[in-house]
Amino acid sequence: MTDHRFEATATITPGEHERCPGGTLIGLVRVILTDAGPIARDDGSSHERPDVICPLRPSEARQLAARLLTLAELADREPAR
Repeated sequence: MTDHRFEATATITPGEHERCPGGTLIGLVRVILTDAGPIARDDGSSHERPDVICPLRPSEARQLAARLLTLAELADREPAR
């Protein structure tokens, strides 16, 4: 199932980390997808959906950032339809 959110943010939350083998801690990058408020339904009523929160390891955050940059470059060159 594919769902849609209207805003994306990223942050580092103090104390949110993962313990690696050997006992070292690495901080996690929290990606948050949100509607930033109520969403209108087809019938005119509104509802709120919970945020989607995904903590990423630094390596995963770098991979996502690189992919987003690549896609943004391609989107800039995409002809208007």
